[in-house]
Amino acid sequence: MSPQFQIGGFTEAVVIVRSETPHLACWIDVGGWELRHHGAVDRHLLCGWGLPEARGEEWLLGHPGLQSGFIRLVRLENAGVQSDMRPDDQCWDVGGIFDLNVRVLDMQQQSIALRAQQWSGASPPVQWDFGSVTVKEWLVRGPDNVRLALIERVAPPLTGMSHLKGLGPVFNSSLIVADLDAARRFWCETLGFKKYLSFNLDRFPPGPNVFGLPSSLSAQVGLQLHILHPEGRNEGSIEIVGVPGAQGLDWSETCCPPNFGMATLRFPVQGIDALAQRLIKHHRVPVMSTIATSLTPHNQVRMLAVRAPGGAWLEFYEPMA
Repeated sequence: MSPQFQIGGFTEAVVIVRSETPHLACWIDVGGWELRHHGAVDRHLLCGWGLPEARGEEWLLGHPGLQSGFIRLVRLENAGVQSDMRPDDQCWDVGGIFDLNVRVLDMQQQSIALRAQQWSGASPPVQWDFGSVTVKEWLVRGPDNVRLALIERVAPPLTGMSHLKGLGPVFNSSLIVADLDAARRFWCETLGFKKYLSFNLDRFPPGPNVFGLPSSLSAQVGLQLHILHPEGRNEGSIEIVGVPGAQGLDWSETCCPPNFGMATLRFPVQGIDALAQRLIKHHRVPVMSTIATSLTPHNQVRMLAVRAPGGAWLEFYEPMA
């Protein structure tokens, strides 16, 4: 039976920050983005996060001319103890949101600009074959342990991107998981997502690799992933990733508000009550029951949150009539 709800690809990623200043420098000064909104976080959302005494300030950032792929910075006060979601993590550590993917047209230029803002990579940018395409990719980490995957298409040429400035919109997000099959069942069977692409490496080839694995160990490590989206697209998609042969730490429990870092991905939904019922039926009780809150630019919305396998905190919102 088809589910009585319809989810869209995620429209924004929420980052909880100590200070907004270095993040604004990344997205506006380097990335060429625009400030779309600056104001207070709605108290109903803070209560939904379990922070009734907290106050929040937010900055919504977007790529010029686009209406999705946003970054929403949130700075909290009086939120109790806040730690990092993935402190001192390695690329193969499980838990939460691992990275946010953005396209770039000139990797060299963007890497120089981000290094000047004190962002640093797991390795220098690496060119590698990703299925049927060749890309340059750089996993770069900045303030509050936010990690971006900068991706430049080498071949075949990327079309329809003449509008791109600096850092493109956030189009995909990777989640490192311990059980790839359980994660796939959640996304595909519970939420109804479809596969855009699957990719498998039995072992990393010799030489540099995007994860920064030592060359003496990379032949012992593989890579398995599925890119999934409600309509099988690669815009607002999620990428569940397994790294067999590299057993790291598990940060699943700490990857939630009010901790610092990549807090949540937000997905639009039609039929939020049916989604809530579906989650409960599939033994995924929401960690935030459905609330009414204000969410610029959508005005009033109803929103719920659930933890995915691997601990990522996901939020689904439905604009109110």
